[in-house]
Amino acid sequence: MAPGITELSERSFEVSKASSGYHGTRDGEDVVAAAAYTGQQPVNACPPANMEDAPLSFTMPSMHKLREAQRRVEHDFRSDTVTVPTVHMMQAMLESSFQDDMYDSTGDESVNRLQDRLVELTGKEAAMWALSGTMGNQICLRTHLVQPPHTVLLDHRAHVHCWESGALPVMSQASVTQVHPKNGIHLTLQDVKKHMIADGNNAKEISEFVRNYPVEEGQKPVAMHLDGARLFDAIAAEGVDLKEYCACFDSISICLAKGLGAPMGSIIVGSKKFINRAKFFRKMFGGGTRQPGMMAAAALSALEYTMPLLPLVHALTRRTADSLREIGYKISLPVQTNMIVLDLEDAGIPPAAFVEYGKRAGVTVFPTGRLVFHHQISAEAASRLVAGLTSLMDDKRAGKELENHKVTGGYM
Repeated sequence: MAPGITELSERSFEVSKASSGYHGTRDGEDVVAAAAYTGQQPVNACPPANMEDAPLSFTMPSMHKLREAQRRVEHDFRSDTVTVPTVHMMQAMLESSFQDDMYDSTGDESVNRLQDRLVELTGKEAAMWALSGTMGNQICLRTHLVQPPHTVLLDHRAHVHCWESGALPVMSQASVTQVHPKNGIHLTLQDVKKHMIADGNNAKEISEFVRNYPVEEGQKPVAMHLDGARLFDAIAAEGVDLKEYCACFDSISICLAKGLGAPMGSIIVGSKKFINRAKFFRKMFGGGTRQPGMMAAAALSALEYTMPLLPLVHALTRRTADSLREIGYKISLPVQTNMIVLDLEDAGIPPAAFVEYGKRAGVTVFPTGRLVFHHQISAEAASRLVAGLTSLMDDKRAGKELENHKVTGGYM
């Protein structure tokens, strides 16, 4: 199966078959092993070349489909949501529980295990499964906002404001105060202080200020919600304690499909009182599920498999960014985790040409100039990406006419 991110030479993107997890051949073809990690040591985590030794639940046709899907996403830089299951994730789905999460009083066993694991990791009192990141965010906001009038203060680029189909004013009847960070990167305490309206760690400073902000007697204090879509990427990059970071917020929605590699779903964490109330809104928003155990089991498998790989994903991202800078591309934001945001307008490169040259190089990109790495991106794909964008820049400088038709897509 497709390899996870592998440790690379600082000078080259070339990866040997041994280091990328290849082992043996089958019918004249290379068989690629998915690299899993226990502590710091990589182990072979895929079915052996001899299919008779593979789990009985997998047949050759199903393994072929999975392998082809993994081969495709190895070269897909559109988002970290494009990942596909590993063999172990598929096995976990087959071995999951199948309780009705609504009718059964104790819920579903696999869902409970996933929720308990997130409680353990974040230090929060309780957790709740939700179908998607958007649903998780909107449930949290609606739970915090008792009744209008109320306002949500957020970064002007926030997902809950820009990319959730206008759900915030519809679901919670809330107005929005958009903040443009003075540093151009992220909100600071000064940004928040400047925009609050009276009716050490940056997150901790903001949290302490917001939670102590004066409100009229009888009103709820101002709440802190974190759209933790890629929380584990951020924690891995900053090297901060997850529980300490989560303590800065009253609620967190953690997407399991972005970065971690689950097929779908999010987990909301907060106090027991908050989660109990959030369950009511989950049902209202259409998020009551009957047999979510398979998805929960897949998410738990993804969580444990992918977390140790994130530093390697980030390292490959940084090295690729360095190569693109050397070619002459301007990068709009600091490369801190698994994303590179290229300023195509500054380079005078049409979005259509960006997509086309990626396609010629054998990689898939969105027209926005945002490149997202994930644990199934191969080192060879990073090399292809750099080669394709080098060719694009060379042709631009040579005055070659570039494709400039309308293209769509590219967000989240």
